[in-house]
Amino acid sequence: MLTTVAALIILMGLAVSLAREVRRRSADDVTRELLRELDVVLARYVDKNNMLPQVASLVPAAAHPELGDGNPQTQQADKPVVIDQETVARAARANNEKFVEALRAGGGFTDDIFGKIPRSMFDDQTLRDAWGSPIVFMPAMHPQIGMAADNRPFFFSAGPDRKFMTREDNLYSYEGR
Repeated sequence: MLTTVAALIILMGLAVSLAREVRRRSADDVTRELLRELDVVLARYVDKNNMLPQVASLVPAAAHPELGDGNPQTQQADKPVVIDQETVARAARANNEKFVEALRAGGGFTDDIFGKIPRSMFDDQTLRDAWGSPIVFMPAMHPQIGMAADNRPFFFSAGPDRKFMTREDNLYSYEGR
C-alpha cells in the first residue's frame, strides 16, 4: 500500500512539473508570435508613413546624457537618475501606449491581426506579453538593452520574470529570423 501511494505521489509530482513546463512554453510561444506580428505591423506602418512611430523613451535621457538632446540646460548631469525596475516599468507602459496610439493613427494597426489577441494581452490601449508586462518598442539604440542586428527597430518582452533590464529571459521580435 505504501509503495502504491509513493508511486502515485511521484507521478503527481512529475505531472505538475510537466504541466508547469507546458504552460511556460505556451506563454513563450504566444509572446514570440505577438512580437513577430508587431514586426509585420511596424513594417506596414513605415511603408505607409515613411517614418517610425514616435514613442516615449524607455529610460529618461537624463540617466544617459549621451542619449539626450544635447542641450546642457535640459540635462542634469549633477543629479544622477536612479534607474530602478519601477522606473523602467512606468516608462515601458508609456512607451507601449504611445506606439499603440501611433500605430492606430498611422493605419498600421489592423483588426485582422489584433482581433485574435486574447483580452488578457490587449485591452484596446495596451499590448502585454503572456505574463502581463507591456511590450516595448525600441526604435533606437539603448545603452543597456542594445539594438537589433542591422541597427533596426524591434519589440521586446520582459519575459517570465517581468523585469525589463534582465536579458536572460527577455524575448525579442528579431529572434528566430
